[in-house]
Amino acid sequence: MSYLKNFYYFNKVIYQQRYIIRKLVARDFQKKYLSTYLGMVWAFINPLVYILTIWFVVSIGLRSGEGLGYAFLPWLVSAMIPWFFIRDGLSNAAGSLVDYSFLIKKMYFRVGIIPLIKLFTVLIIHLFMLVVLIIIVVLYGFYPTIYWIQIPYYLLCALVLLIGMGWLTSALMVFVRDIKQSIEVFNTLFFWLTPIIWPHEGLTGPKRLLVDLNPFFYITNGYRETFIHGKWFFEQVNLTIYFWCVAIFFFVVGAIVFQKLKPHYADVL
Repeated sequence: MSYLKNFYYFNKVIYQQRYIIRKLVARDFQKKYLSTYLGMVWAFINPLVYILTIWFVVSIGLRSGEGLGYAFLPWLVSAMIPWFFIRDGLSNAAGSLVDYSFLIKKMYFRVGIIPLIKLFTVLIIHLFMLVVLIIIVVLYGFYPTIYWIQIPYYLLCALVLLIGMGWLTSALMVFVRDIKQSIEVFNTLFFWLTPIIWPHEGLTGPKRLLVDLNPFFYITNGYRETFIHGKWFFEQVNLTIYFWCVAIFFFVVGAIVFQKLKPHYADVL
């Protein structure tokens, strides 16, 4: 019952401080993208170059996408774009307390919303990238269907998981700065372990189990199921239940660790 009260209080705080959050998200966005000549264009150049490189190597160089039964590019992009959201959200949220140490030191501030500021900045970019994804899949003949209405659901899945992991990693990074490098290794490892550039349909036994146990797979594959395969999230009941167990676990553990370590942030930063 206490967890429900804390969750209610957390949402209440977000609503009460929505104007501060909005200003800090705008500040973070401006600092990251609008302080260079190309500005926000860089938010598209980096992921698009990454996607095109993989598309060229896999589809043209290795010819590994020929057995899919449909064009490789929309199949690839439908999972790559949610992966960029996961990767950047986790990386940015982890360093949020260090980046905003001045707020913790100089004024009374609800530090629990600081990782959310970074996540919301990444979310803005992700929404623009969703437009790019929609353009690509439509150009390849995957027109809008009723399944597209579940995209907000997968966005919610990603946010709940990333908020919990963001609280956990940002709290630990205040005391152990090696967390930043660890997350970079983690992101690289899980990019290759998650079926993003390779199909998982032929896997069986322990290999398929390892894929299913990866919570990021539920999100990236969910986008792919939405735009390419046309399937509902509730058609995979076991995976859906498992994902939410993992997401809620990280949300609760992240909140507890963040709260326990909060009195010591100002001393270390």
